[in-house]
Amino acid sequence: MNLVYGEIVALCSERDMRIGKIRVGAAIKAVSLDFVSPAQIGETVLVCDGVAIAKVEHERKMEDSYVPRNTREAH
Repeated sequence: MNLVYGEIVALCSERDMRIGKIRVGAAIKAVSLDFVSPAQIGETVLVCDGVAIAKVEHERKMEDSYVPRNTREAH
């Protein structure tokens, strides 16, 4: 399972599927948007193996991405 966050930079459709082009770092990747409610350019989505599975609020994304350097910090 590969989970990444990406910002939607373009929207299109392909064979009756909603497709979004997302930016992950310097890369642009096409992903299915069929499992998330209507998405807009500029929104951030959580992607699992080429499928957007959730929209992510920027503040929440930053909290979830924090990994303590010292495991004792987590307690």
